[in-house]
Amino acid sequence: MSSPLVRHGLGTLGCPPPRTSTAPPDQLGGMNAGAVAGAGAPGGPLARMRRVAGAVAYAVSQLLLIAVLYGTYSFSRHLASGRESAALAAGKDVWRLERFLHLPSEAAVQRLALHSHLLIRGADWFYILVHFPSVILLLLWVFIRHRRHWTRVRNVLIMTTGMALIIHLLYPLAPPRFLPSVPHGSLVDTGAVYGPSPYGEGSGGIANEYAAMPSLHVGWSLLEAWAVITILHHRARWLMVLHPVLTIVVVVITANHYWLDGFVGASLVVVSIVVLDQANRAWAGRGLNRHETSLRIPAPAPSVEAPSPAVPSPAVPPPATSPESAAQSRVAGRDRAVAGGT
Repeated sequence: MSSPLVRHGLGTLGCPPPRTSTAPPDQLGGMNAGAVAGAGAPGGPLARMRRVAGAVAYAVSQLLLIAVLYGTYSFSRHLASGRESAALAAGKDVWRLERFLHLPSEAAVQRLALHSHLLIRGADWFYILVHFPSVILLLLWVFIRHRRHWTRVRNVLIMTTGMALIIHLLYPLAPPRFLPSVPHGSLVDTGAVYGPSPYGEGSGGIANEYAAMPSLHVGWSLLEAWAVITILHHRARWLMVLHPVLTIVVVVITANHYWLDGFVGASLVVVSIVVLDQANRAWAGRGLNRHETSLRIPAPAPSVEAPSPAVPSPAVPPPATSPESAAQSRVAGRDRAVAGGT
């Protein structure tokens, strides 16, 4: 029996349905009609090749976009050269502002953590291994498994990182570990003392050490938590809330960031989410957000039910008559006949 796709195509052209045959295609007198009809069909080879080529081209374009963002992020470290004194002065200003706001002292918090060398080394490893790999894994997971959410996650990442880079260039800030002395005691560069350090000789020098404000460690961790919580539906997704909380503790006890660095980094993520959401709503209201519209799950088409066959009503049998009433009916009939004859 030929495929439903071939039968549908031939029926549309007004041709008679193909003959049923068990012979192989090369014995039917020519090319297989199913191959001809299926080549350009939605599930045919050409259509599949176009879809694969389009997916590869889109993936390459997104990879190039992320590469440009990473290159810009890495290049920003060169722009901080010669501004070390201004960054140190800004660090002292941030320290005084935090004390005015009655925030906990980073030196006091670090002094508590220094009682455990295992905790400090774990924090140093967390600071190095989680930052970039976690955001790369998030992007791969969203792009491969949850493509419908890719655009919003990517745009929030780009907007957050772009605003952070602008602040890095306009406001160089030395981290707490660079401060010569503070009222509650000096801060320890845990990466240099206990190791490992993200700014050592083996790091490649890609990090800008005078870009403490804002903290992209904290900002990206909040973005990752937001993405997972809004994509998944299992109750376990709320465990991702621990990721930004743990990150801000790590960046403080390693003396790489101030509390305010983390707060500003988290605020950039919130601003990006709100602004992009409002922009998407405005574009959708004007019919301009074609990409988002195409990603919506269409509502299921109403099913057309066949009319149910009419059920004939049961025949009502005539009322049963007794022998006496039958005899009376025959006598009445003879009387009427005699009366009519006279």
